[in-house]
Amino acid sequence: MVAPDALWVPALLALGLPLLVFGALGRDHPAARIFCLGFCLFLSARYLLWRWQAPLPGGGEAQTLWAWVFILAETGAILGSAIAMGFLTRSRDRGAEAGGPVAPELREAPVDVFICTYNEDVTILERTILCARAIIHPDLRVWVLDDGARPWVRELAQELGALYTCRVKGRHAKAGNVNNGLDVALATGRAPEFILLLDADFAAHRNILRRALPLFAEADIGIVQTPQHFFNPDPMQTGLLITRSWPDEQRFFFNTLLPAKDAWGAAFCCGTSAVIRVRALLDAGGMATETVTEDMLTTFRLEEHGWRTVFLNERLSAGLAPEGLSEYVSQRARWCLGAMQQVHTRWSFAGPARISWVNRLSGLDTVLYWTVSFPARLLLLCAPILFWWFGIRSYAADNEELLFWLAPQVLCSLMVMGIISEWRIAPILSDVNQLIISFPIIATVATALVRPFGRPFKVTPKGQTRSGITIHWGLLAPFAVLAVLTAGGILFSASPWSPARLADGHALNILWSLLNLATLLAVIACCVEPPRPRGEERFASDEPATLRLPGGHHPTRLLDLSTRGARLALPDPGALDPGGLEDERGELLLDNGGLRIPVRLVRQDETSVAVLFEADTETRRSLILRLYTGDYLNETEHVALLPALGGALRRVFG
Repeated sequence: MVAPDALWVPALLALGLPLLVFGALGRDHPAARIFCLGFCLFLSARYLLWRWQAPLPGGGEAQTLWAWVFILAETGAILGSAIAMGFLTRSRDRGAEAGGPVAPELREAPVDVFICTYNEDVTILERTILCARAIIHPDLRVWVLDDGARPWVRELAQELGALYTCRVKGRHAKAGNVNNGLDVALATGRAPEFILLLDADFAAHRNILRRALPLFAEADIGIVQTPQHFFNPDPMQTGLLITRSWPDEQRFFFNTLLPAKDAWGAAFCCGTSAVIRVRALLDAGGMATETVTEDMLTTFRLEEHGWRTVFLNERLSAGLAPEGLSEYVSQRARWCLGAMQQVHTRWSFAGPARISWVNRLSGLDTVLYWTVSFPARLLLLCAPILFWWFGIRSYAADNEELLFWLAPQVLCSLMVMGIISEWRIAPILSDVNQLIISFPIIATVATALVRPFGRPFKVTPKGQTRSGITIHWGLLAPFAVLAVLTAGGILFSASPWSPARLADGHALNILWSLLNLATLLAVIACCVEPPRPRGEERFASDEPATLRLPGGHHPTRLLDLSTRGARLALPDPGALDPGGLEDERGELLLDNGGLRIPVRLVRQDETSVAVLFEADTETRRSLILRLYTGDYLNETEHVALLPALGGALRRVFG
């Protein structure tokens, strides 16, 4: 037995030590990471050792079955987290290498940009081609690889100075499209030494090759992957009203996890915004076609031929995040399917392919994430429900034992992962991203284990519009049922008929249920999507401008800008007549008059005036290049935790 005064000691150490160590040494200090993550791993091992030695709850067959299912899921989830924490003990920043001197053979190497398109509309594809053509490099060609064989795409490519090739009913989706494009490019008189791979909705920044090519100075580097950034909010940010206080869901992966895997030699290709050495791709037989996630598998195939993949964590492109929940779920399900398909190939974590142990471990980490973490999250939601309604317990321990053994492991993991991720991993908010896709992911895993291949490939739709509110009943319904059962269970526990009324663990399950209920309500809120008009994203700005009207020139400042309009700081008081705004036309002058945009005034408030552009094609394309080639930012970089929680509360209860 532990003395009552000592019960709180491990939990206090779990919170206090990471704060002290990171506070003294800094979040990115190698020794701080190793110590704090090692402490987390120690507490996890300590908890699991106790968990497997402690008795399981006694009772009937249902109680025994649940106790075993719960402890196995718990163990699998902790094992997956432990592997991820092991990777996070290191991190690598290649910024200095990217800024180093560049040999002429790299600085002047022939590069082809491959833009893979299937069903994107003209506004998306035009933006990508324009930005690709603006990349700074002395020997550059831009190819549009059309997997839809659409005449208008050929015409657009020719108009914008890009080359074009297409397939009709081509096999292997994007990978087959890239391989076909490479064959065509190599057959020309000037063969590329590198290709920059872009999805059709990703706009490259002007300096992407200037930053990525220097890393190929190491002769065995086959791929330089850069992160995916987005200029629109994802469905979780929109659904919880946290667009300006919480980063998109991919930021933890690209800003925290992939630099860590790169430090261990386990970085991998993520499809778009990757620069690939053509010789390496030819050695491997082209892009991998064995799974629907051709990018990660291509890294493994290249490694068999002695080529490495590295990660340059700099914002060098931006694209469209899934704009709606259906698209978000479809994309994640495809990633899951690809990971499960890879298990059935020779490049599995236990397969015969000649790949390093660290990439095998990384592959196992990916498989555990898709197969274990999602069921484990759902079981955590179900545990209090089973307790309230059937008296089925998850632990045989009392509150004091759980405080001594379980609480330190949970608190330390939350604290350390929160600090390392700069609070991109936080309770409830992070859980929503995972829970909302849990049922489709579990279904994908189940079917992929039995029939991994032969299912049609689905491209994530982009640029969609929706005029009204959309309720995703198929996603919402199970979480609504769980929320009702959780809330009802708490109330039912007060009745004399409740099997949990006098059972041990009542206080624990009250706290557990309240946390679950808050998470479930947030998930339900995200399943009710607001209208999604297809408008251009507005980028924040603070630059001088001049509004020229018939009555004179009015110096002002640009507050935000899109290709369709802008918001300006209100010029001098009385300069504008709010009553005549709709008839007021003029020009917006930027860059000291270097860019002149015809405008119509549409709205005025106490501090600003909004204008719509009446620009011709040339001016509109100049705006595209201005906004999307690297000078403007339209994403949330840092977490504002309290405002984010406040936004979620307003969404749930407002």
